[in-house]
Amino acid sequence: MKHILTVTLMFFCFGLFAQAAPAPAKEQAADQLDVAAAMKLLETKEQAFEKLANTNPKKGTPKYAAKDKEIKEIVEEIIDYRFISEYIIGKKWAETSESKKEELFNKIKELFTDVYLDKLFYNKSYEKKYLDKGTEKKYLKGVPESIFITSEIQGIFKGKTVGYELVYHIRKIDGKYKVFDVELDTVSLARNYREQFEKNLKEKSIDELIANIDKKIKSSKEKHDKKEIKPAAK
Repeated sequence: MKHILTVTLMFFCFGLFAQAAPAPAKEQAADQLDVAAAMKLLETKEQAFEKLANTNPKKGTPKYAAKDKEIKEIVEEIIDYRFISEYIIGKKWAETSESKKEELFNKIKELFTDVYLDKLFYNKSYEKKYLDKGTEKKYLKGVPESIFITSEIQGIFKGKTVGYELVYHIRKIDGKYKVFDVELDTVSLARNYREQFEKNLKEKSIDELIANIDKKIKSSKEKHDKKEIKPAAK
């Protein structure tokens, strides 16, 4: 099972918190994590995903393009791509020019979106049930407190029903709840990518890293295209 799910994906970190004077009650309430609110947001988006996942338009058709666009718009609303990018690149982020940061950010976003969606949502049927939820302290460096939501997914891969655990890690940023890491069968996509990229950046430049990400994106798309091509009936 894990060989199917060991997907390389991503995520990033930021800052430390200094102790300050107590804030007015309204500001404290605005900053508080509301597990129920985060859960409601996630459920709403997941319902939209499930509806789209159970449609199977042919690739290259207007319906397929519309499905692809709608799914990516939903992901855009709930994934903290900027945090993910900075976390993955680590110390090198501060040394990178603004133009390269933007290029790198866009490539990481494309990689995450293509790989993540291909594994979970494109032309597959799946069912999900939520198992647990709550708050957690210092799950990733730079995130003092966040929310976790654990679910179990039953999906169909290569004609077989498989099950796996998926954990969303959510933080509050600018008053909105955003997913900053996803665990698939205990594999943290953020940490996984960070380890890979840190190792590469010790020996390679940012430009070389961008080229490597391009290769991953191309490989992912080629694999997806092969899945779409089915032998003609004899």
